[in-house]
Amino acid sequence: MAGDTKSKTETSTTLIAWLIAFFIRLVRRTGRFEVRRGDIAARFWAEDKPFVAATWHGQNMILPTFWHNWREMRILVSKHGDGEIVASVMRFLGVGTIRGAGVPKGEERVHKQKGKGGAGALRAMVRALGENISIGLTADLPPGPARRAGEGIVMLARLSGRPIVPVAATTAARIQLNNWDKFTINLPFSRGALVWGEPIYVPRDATPEELEAARQRVEDGLNAVALEAEEICGRVPRKQDKGAVAH
Repeated sequence: MAGDTKSKTETSTTLIAWLIAFFIRLVRRTGRFEVRRGDIAARFWAEDKPFVAATWHGQNMILPTFWHNWREMRILVSKHGDGEIVASVMRFLGVGTIRGAGVPKGEERVHKQKGKGGAGALRAMVRALGENISIGLTADLPPGPARRAGEGIVMLARLSGRPIVPVAATTAARIQLNNWDKFTINLPFSRGALVWGEPIYVPRDATPEELEAARQRVEDGLNAVALEAEEICGRVPRKQDKGAVAH
């Protein structure tokens, strides 16, 4: 009986994930997207130099459809909550995952995270970056506050020696949920934007002050690319048009 229930749950999860993946692909294929500074990511991939792609939580629905199939990217996905569905969606989209809790704020928290997935996820991400596999994760973590970069992503960059590259993607037509991260559901047949920011490097011997400065640069960089994406989609006044290409 328990086995039948588990099987039905897994079937339902797979079906839901397939439908979500189908919808995400539909948004990407029917959208009219402009890409800004795509050469930043392309250069890293072309030179076999992995990086940490940073996004804001709830603003990354269509990003997996832009990863280059010829360069592996793994996304950090929680082991809890809706993580199982998200992991299945990524599988249908051809994107690898690393399962675990959010990245610990600092090394002093790694051991406290044992059993919760934090330490294991951090080690897995550092190992993947060392194997020329890029990592994608959100800079802010539940339960918030939203749009505040945590210390964890900076610690990952310090331990791995790999840069953080802010990235934002959105569409003009969308639905924004009223939850902690204002999760955005991008809609098909819409104008869209993908914006990359300049890489942010964190020295391996960074002091606490330098780590905080890097964290602030990540936060500022993410806010900048998010605003630029909004401008391209016409959701806020557009300041300039340099560097946009059809994609």
